[in-house]
Amino acid sequence: MNNQIYNHYLSNPETAPLFGKALIRDVVLTDLLGADAGKIAYWEGKQLARRFTLGSIQDLVRFFQQAELGDLMLQKQTAKEWQFTLSGKPVTSRLSLQPDATFSLEAGFLAQTAQQMVGVIAETEMGEKPKRAEGISLVVHLDPKDAVSDPQELDPMKIID
Repeated sequence: MNNQIYNHYLSNPETAPLFGKALIRDVVLTDLLGADAGKIAYWEGKQLARRFTLGSIQDLVRFFQQAELGDLMLQKQTAKEWQFTLSGKPVTSRLSLQPDATFSLEAGFLAQTAQQMVGVIAETEMGEKPKRAEGISLVVHLDPKDAVSDPQELDPMKIID
């Protein structure tokens, strides 16, 4: 698998800059964390969102681009659910190499960011993958009846363009 990751990323000039991230994420962390890698990545996504507080969905979309997590697009927003599509080279490249790749870090980040923005408990699940593996669906479930016990005043960071 390691040679496959190397060849996959470095044989294409568009994906070559993503090789270092893939090496850490899909080889090193998987070796260190084993079967718990997905759960720990989700938790770390939530931790990152606490450190990088965002004030709007537009900031969230921009942050995902800047962190090279992919192109995040809000598809639908209700009081109980935010539906996103995550696509772009970082996503399609991982999916083409590992069709069962998980995006737990991104899911955790979305859950915590939504929770901070709305003030209610939020969790994210990965939805169905489109047929052509052009991206993934991430659905944030909000519980309007379950307010965060100790809401903190948001002091969102300023996004640099």
